[in-house]
Amino acid sequence: MTQHIHLTECGLPGIRRIPYGLHACHFYPGRKELLEALVPYFIAGVAAGERCIWVAAPPLPAADAEQALREAWTGVDEALAKGALRIIDFDRWYADTAGLKGTKVVDVWLAEEERALAQGFRGLRITGNTSFLTPADWTTFMEYEREVDRRVQGRRIIALCSYVMGQREKMAEIVRAHHCAFERPDSGWQVAGLVER
Repeated sequence: MTQHIHLTECGLPGIRRIPYGLHACHFYPGRKELLEALVPYFIAGVAAGERCIWVAAPPLPAADAEQALREAWTGVDEALAKGALRIIDFDRWYADTAGLKGTKVVDVWLAEEERALAQGFRGLRITGNTSFLTPADWTTFMEYEREVDRRVQGRRIIALCSYVMGQREKMAEIVRAHHCAFERPDSGWQVAGLVER
């Protein structure tokens, strides 16, 4: 029996439609490049009828992320009012999730997906910037990433994890914990390192 694959628009120029159940990563050198990835990613998500949650961290705190979205798109107020968009700083997100860490956060994401579907959204689109991680956090966070990778399969979730270029020394480990990486060479965005699951 063949499983039907549900696709949605990615939003990144060069990458068209992506499947639900995708857990991807990308590396960014600075704030400008982070915005160039995440602003179109979220505009496409809201346009596709998804609930979008942006967990922000330096160099792009939530207030700045929201301002950047406003500069690129007129639909921010409507999306916020409908609950189609939420932008929250990482420290507040962890406070709101009762300080849960690691794999227990995955349960929160799955509950968010179920709530989004129950409220009529087509799926859940999420991102988190990992710039706040310390070396002491690394092992636990990679366990979390592998758990996200395993548990979003077959779900109406798309997760894009943002890693600063300084974390690139761990690139092989990071990419292995995701289905694929989004890269942006000079020719535009493309999917790299796709891992068949």
